[in-house]
Amino acid sequence: MNCEICPILGSHNDGKDVQVFETKYWRVVLDGDQRFLGKSFVTLLKHKESVSDPSSEEWQDLHTVMLRLEASVKGAFGPSHFNWSCLMNNAVVAGQPTHVHWHMHPRYTRPVEFAGETFYDTELFPPRERSSHVVTRDILLQIMQAMAS
Repeated sequence: MNCEICPILGSHNDGKDVQVFETKYWRVVLDGDQRFLGKSFVTLLKHKESVSDPSSEEWQDLHTVMLRLEASVKGAFGPSHFNWSCLMNNAVVAGQPTHVHWHMHPRYTRPVEFAGETFYDTELFPPRERSSHVVTRDILLQIMQAMAS
C-alpha cells in the first residue's frame, strides 16, 4: 500500500493547497474547511508512520512551527485558544499507511467576520453542533495573506 500523503508533499499538490509556510521538516497548509478560521494541517515532510518516529530535530522544529503558526493566527483573527490533534484515522480506515501530520484548530468564543463571511465556531458558540465552512481558494489565499501580515 502506498501512502496517500507522500505524493501530495512531493508535488506540492499541483498548487491545489494553500501553503502557509514550510520548514526543513514540516509543511503548513490551510484546510479547505475553515469551520475554525485559520485551521491548518502541519505535515511531516519525511514519511514516518507513528508520532514516536520523528527525530529530536523534527520535534524541535515542530515546536517552532507551532509557535509561529499560533502567533500568526492569533495576530490575524484573535482566537481564544488552540486545539491540536494527530489522529490519522482516515488512513487506517482506508487501509493506507499512516503519515505523521497534525491538525491545528483555532477556537473562537465569538463569531469572526473576515473576507465578507462570518465564521462561527459552532462547537463553542451556540448552537454547539459540528458544522463545516468550506471556502473558495480565493478566501483561503486571503486567510493566508492575513496570517502572513
